[in-house]
Amino acid sequence: MSNLQLSLIALGVVLILLVLLFNWWQEQRVQNKMRNRFPEPEQDPLLSAEPIHTHTGSLREEPAFGLPDEDPAFETDVAVASIKQAHDEETVDEVCEGVIDLHFASAVPGARLLAQIQSYRQAGSKSIRYFAETADGYHRARLNPNESYTSLQMAVVLANRQGPLNEIEWSQALVMADKLAHVFDASTESPNADALLKRAQSLDELCANLDTQVGLTLKLQGTQPVAAIVDIIRRMSFVEYGNDFAWCNEDGVPRFLLLLGNEPGQGVRSAGVDHIGLLLDVPRSPADEHSFGRMLGVAKELAVALKAQLVDDSGRPVMDGAEVAIDRKLVELYDELDKQGIPAGSSRALLVFS
Repeated sequence: MSNLQLSLIALGVVLILLVLLFNWWQEQRVQNKMRNRFPEPEQDPLLSAEPIHTHTGSLREEPAFGLPDEDPAFETDVAVASIKQAHDEETVDEVCEGVIDLHFASAVPGARLLAQIQSYRQAGSKSIRYFAETADGYHRARLNPNESYTSLQMAVVLANRQGPLNEIEWSQALVMADKLAHVFDASTESPNADALLKRAQSLDELCANLDTQVGLTLKLQGTQPVAAIVDIIRRMSFVEYGNDFAWCNEDGVPRFLLLLGNEPGQGVRSAGVDHIGLLLDVPRSPADEHSFGRMLGVAKELAVALKAQLVDDSGRPVMDGAEVAIDRKLVELYDELDKQGIPAGSSRALLVFS
């Protein structure tokens, strides 16, 4: 090998070393700049017990593949923390409700559960209420779509003004529970049917002896426009209450209802009526030693405003002083309701006198 060849080889090696040295120098320069701009943490964040704080504006959102966030159909059975870290106060009323318990194999999203039970609110003429336990152990009287639940209670009222719970109605409730159990992979528990129906019969007999309604009627001078009557009764402090008009106490609880014609106030479809009714539903109204006298006083004011004749349930003019004797009788009834554990105006009374 000639001297020229050796010289070229040596020169090439030197050039390669120079290039490598230059690249190393460039790399070190870049790394130093990066360290100056983004200093390394003293501890590895993956090993730290402290949370990693990020700027909310720089959060990266993963692609959702077109699935809507709010659509319950796409929710999975994952336990969700309770919205409220406390128990709801309202519970099943063991005195007037029969209960079917459902225990889910895994937590069920509230949105899915609510969607499923919407059509399961009545068994025949008997209303059904629902109570649940959240995935983290809180009792709920009102289900929330943003919570998840591990158990459910179906509470079927045992008696109401349509009579006691019967075998057909209880069977309907059991079928509803079985359907829920199938959808959500749940086990069910229910009380003995014969014993439950006997309880329903006893409760119905008790309530039948306590059920009292007292009415007054205002006979108008011919058929009067409903719109004009409604305007007057609103000026006299009657308020809309569900489908009715009601005279309420200071807490907004109805003392008595107003009926236009023979229908609840909001149910009237005709252009006019020729009479108005006032109804004191004793078990459903708050106890008051002057309950009838109070209604009679309002009725007299209405009679003047509408130029109407005031009569009692039998169609006879109301005698002066009649309210004293009637109120005395009603006070005795309020006392008996208390004694039987169904206080007038209570949630229990509203259930069984519906």
